[in-house]
Amino acid sequence: METEFARGSMRDPRAGEMAFHEWHARWWQARVVEPHTLRGDASSIKNHVLPHWADWEMRAVTRMDVQSWIRGLVEKGVGASAIKRAYNLLSSIMRAAVDDVIAVSPCRNVDLPQIAIKPPQWFTLDQAQSIVDELPAPWRTMCLLGFYTGLRWGGLAGLHRHRIDQRRSRLFVVEVNTKSGIKEYPKSSRSRREVPLPPHVLDVLERHIHPLGRDALVFTTVTKGRAGCRLDDGNWRRQTWWPAIENAHYFDADGEQLPVPHYPPHSMRHTCASWLVQKGVSLYEVQHLLGHESFQTTQRYAHLQPDAHKAVLGAWESLDVPLTIAA
Repeated sequence: METEFARGSMRDPRAGEMAFHEWHARWWQARVVEPHTLRGDASSIKNHVLPHWADWEMRAVTRMDVQSWIRGLVEKGVGASAIKRAYNLLSSIMRAAVDDVIAVSPCRNVDLPQIAIKPPQWFTLDQAQSIVDELPAPWRTMCLLGFYTGLRWGGLAGLHRHRIDQRRSRLFVVEVNTKSGIKEYPKSSRSRREVPLPPHVLDVLERHIHPLGRDALVFTTVTKGRAGCRLDDGNWRRQTWWPAIENAHYFDADGEQLPVPHYPPHSMRHTCASWLVQKGVSLYEVQHLLGHESFQTTQRYAHLQPDAHKAVLGAWESLDVPLTIAA
């Protein structure tokens, strides 16, 4: 038996006595993930995973224990998305322990709360125009590009001059700006893509990039004494985006002046997709343009298609004798 342990063909049953927090420490040190992912995962583990599981023996955790933990998080009012992230982390920890510490993972056939799918938040043309009008000059170009390309904020802030093909009116999404610096690859394999530019957007962009060197970032800080630095997402929102949102107003169909919705910068991406779908661009083309990994993500805009309910309405209209209510 000792020979089999040495060869790795058998698991030492005493290994399962290891405390969860001990195995977690080993698992954490061995991970290979992006820094921003580590920050989010560390918060989830600190708040939801370790407080419950830290002192448990690894072998003692059962599927029902995991299900009871999930129920406890629900009763505490933890959101469905936060619960899913915490569960996925626990599942990864347990899956990594299989064979070395435990025989099977207890994270299987566990019911999770449903995550409510919110419709995308997007601006109308008038709302978007009022936002652009409230922005200082350099950020007007950046947001115009956001509305017409659907790039994520990191893609806009990580765009380099040589990624713009002026002759073909295209730009290439390659680098992204993150909290840890410029990355030379986007969020996923589909995110690395070519995006067409409308002529009027290219005109504005050409004027903006004219004085820039080939390898320069297209959008950088403009604050006196710190001009030309890489943008920070939090600072940009606080100093540029939210003040413009607060000051922007539009007129509704009745001529009443209203404030624009208090949506974050990512809504420029939703706005781009929404406008295209309303103009009849297929969901598959929108998926490719935005670099969505899953078609399900793009389907959130399906209800905006001009003929989304055409077949249903046509069926009702074709009834021989429709239901009526007497006057």
